Amino acid sequence: MTRSSRTGGAPRRRAEHPAARRRTRLTPALTAALGAGALALPLLAGAPAAAGPVQTGPVQAGPVPAAEEARPNDDPGLLQVYDANVENLPTTDERPPEQCAGDWHDLMYYMRTQELKPDVYLVQQLSDRAQLDLLLDRMRTHFGEGYAGVLAEDDPKPKTGGECDAFKKRQTNAVIWRTDRLELVKSASPANRWQAQNEVGGVCVNNDQPRTKGVKALLHDKVADRTVTAASFHWPTMGHGGDACADSNTGELSNELTEDGYDSDPAHGATDLYVAGGDTNAHDRRDGAWRTWYEAANGDLGGKYGFRDAVYAHCAAQADPAGCRAGRWTLETSALRRVDYVLARKPGGALPRISGTVVPTFADGDRADEELTDDGDSPLGYSDHRAVGARVHY
Repeated sequence: MTRSSRTGGAPRRRAEHPAARRRTRLTPALTAALGAGALALPLLAGAPAAAGPVQTGPVQAGPVPAAEEARPNDDPGLLQVYDANVENLPTTDERPPEQCAGDWHDLMYYMRTQELKPDVYLVQQLSDRAQLDLLLDRMRTHFGEGYAGVLAEDDPKPKTGGECDAFKKRQTNAVIWRTDRLELVKSASPANRWQAQNEVGGVCVNNDQPRTKGVKALLHDKVADRTVTAASFHWPTMGHGGDACADSNTGELSNELTEDGYDSDPAHGATDLYVAGGDTNAHDRRDGAWRTWYEAANGDLGGKYGFRDAVYAHCAAQADPAGCRAGRWTLETSALRRVDYVLARKPGGALPRISGTVVPTFADGDRADEELTDDGDSPLGYSDHRAVGARVHY
């Protein structure tokens, strides 16, 4: 989504926190790298990407001394996965209007306060390759780990970004992975990407927005000696005819995960796990019933595409599943909507176990920032969208 869809004209304010709070001091190197200036980095939305063909290889970022909070995941039975529409990494100086500003580092601080560092990060709405470079560099600094990533497009054509056009006119999607755990097997253009559909004249056709081009990568898990196909997707908004094509976009997502040789590799055999994260811009329920796209996607509902939805699976075990799901909304427009998902499945229709599901609030991000730094935190949210995190088991 662009911020033109958000209700209200003021940026999100953080909740009041207790006056007495534990603070963890950063090492001098991290303090220098993540000081006040890091929260007001210039946005690269309008910067040209490096010349050269799209997707000649992953962007790399090397290791630095590790932070002490979250630890690397060395469990061969699971991957720590996050998904987020990062809204072009909003910073505090992106205004006017006021609602274009944000504090994207808050989500990084939140991830650092969790038990495990991210293994796979599925991202929607980065500006271009230069902004992916920025994100990978900051992840290296935050987590003390090397990360690499691939984009659907290195240099997407500019389209309207709504009222935040100056900051959001270029939008694309990415798959990011931790290089000590995972290595790239395959993600080559054009077979690694696909265009979501929208309705034109009553027919679902390929949308022409770069922001709706999904991207996938086949990865080898060096710890588990297994393979994973990971994908990031972003469907058109209701205003661009996307809602009417949610059914076809679900089927296309399902197909793309196994097409073009992403279901096997000569060196590693059949793919062991499929993980997709994205922004559907479509409700999971309407008028008290499951939407047809969501029912088809959700294997726990008997859906033919056989995905396990991390939030649905978590909430199914709670005393009030409906209330649990409602409390884990990810976008506020005219209502609180759950449009961002971590979906996973195994080959042959089996549903993987998913544990540790989180939907960090904007206040959660603020608290993590305050706990890990002493330079004060802005009252802005890390994005318009709330992220989803989960441990996906093989």
